[in-house]
Amino acid sequence: MGGCQKRLSDVPPGDRFATYAERYDGWDVWADFRASRSNEFDSQGYERTFTKTARSWKAHLRERGRHHALAQPADVETWCAALAASRTRRTVYSQYWVRLEEFYTWLRFHADHPHRYQPVLMAAATTDTAGRIWETKLGRLDTTGGGETDA
Repeated sequence: MGGCQKRLSDVPPGDRFATYAERYDGWDVWADFRASRSNEFDSQGYERTFTKTARSWKAHLRERGRHHALAQPADVETWCAALAASRTRRTVYSQYWVRLEEFYTWLRFHADHPHRYQPVLMAAATTDTAGRIWETKLGRLDTTGGGETDA
């Protein structure tokens, strides 16, 4: 499986993240990801976005009853919508999205993980708020849509 699916429904059931839920119980995969990136923490800004994303993403997935490494595109969409309710799309992209996309890309290319698809990119291709954030990334949309603040 090459990972070019646009929808979760295109992924064979045996390759979906839910298949691996038990394997991930109690495993802080984000901590492993952070450790692999420790040499990149050369700026306070990078570390700050890394920490903010981890805190926000893990809390969101806990609320949805899912491990933070086993998201569905719908989880990405609801997270983006919650962030965009009080932040600009530029802020959601630059301070949160980039780290989550980086995390799932790392998972896809890390031998210890069976990640064959990228739920962040699936959400961008198939959902509203995540799609607008992706368009912001590409410079195709006004970056101020969403909330009032840039926090």
